[in-house]
Parts: sequence; C-alpha cells; structure tokens
Amino acid sequence: MNIWTRRAIGTVLLCGLAALACAALVYHALWGRYDKAQQLLESRSERLDGIVSAGPDIQTLLETVRQSVSPLVHPGGESAQNEMQQQLRELISSSGSTLVSSQVAVESAADGKLARVRLTATITGEWVKLLHFMGTLQTHTPALWIRAVSIMRDGANTGASGQNGRITLQLEAPIASAALENKQP
Repeated sequence: MNIWTRRAIGTVLLCGLAALACAALVYHALWGRYDKAQQLLESRSERLDGIVSAGPDIQTLLETVRQSVSPLVHPGGESAQNEMQQQLRELISSSGSTLVSSQVAVESAADGKLARVRLTATITGEWVKLLHFMGTLQTHTPALWIRAVSIMRDGANTGASGQNGRITLQLEAPIASAALENKQP
C-alpha cells in the first residue's frame, strides 16, 4: 500500500474515532438530562399520587372546617348587608330600645381576610334595656363584632325615674365566602 493511502485510511479512522467519541459524549449528556428529568417527574408524580390518595381525608377535614366556621360568619350574597342590618334592628327592638340611626358599608375580602360588613348604629333607651341589648349582642350568632362603643347619658338625672342612655356602636360582621357556603367541593 501506498503511503498516501495508509495516511488517508489512518485519517479516516482517526476522524471516525473522534466522531464516535463526540457521539458518546453527546449521548452521555443527553442521557443525563433525560435521567434528571425522569427523576423530577417521578418525584412530582409521587407527590400528586399522595395528594390524590389524601383526597377523601382532605374533603372530610374541609367539611369539618365548614361546620365549625359557618355558624360564626354571616351568609354572603347581594343582600348580606341588608340582612345584617335587619338582624341588628330586631335585636334592638327585642330589647325594648330604639334605633335612632344606622349605616352599613361592605368591605371586600383582601389580604387573606373574609369580606365583612361594617355597621354603625345609634341606640337610645333605658339603661336596663340597653344593658340587655348589649348582653344579647355578645351572645348573638353569627357574630357581630363590636369595634367601638360610645355610651352617653340622656336626659336629667332624677332619682325617681329611670335613667336613659344613648349608645353608638361600630360593629363588624364577617361574610362567608363562596368556598364556605359551597357544600360540594
């Protein structure tokens, strides 16, 4: 064989070996990426399987939370503020006191807090009746949280007649979100 033929064959073999080495490196790099992606997918799949298998437990716990929280919050909806204002009126009239004025404002849910209704009311009546109203307000469910109270005496202080007073209240009432009202998941 001619020297040039041997050199050409050697060069071809050397280029073939270099191509095989490059192919092996590319194969190794791609196989490593595939293996990492498969491990990541398997771990995520295992987590999802765990969540799916815990589904009934989650549903049971969610229903327990709904049952615990629902009595403490007012039902939502478009008429929630009117219903709460009506409840407050009924509490006041059942105590024998008089509602002088009331205002209602709705605050939407923000920063992980439930939406709420803010009520401001001015009530007059005899001290005993006002005390009865305040006691009833504390035990009323769903809750009407008292944020501020202003108490003043009305009229003259005469020993024989009963004392009258005026209470100005700022109340807050949480409104159930759709998640709490929804009975089905």
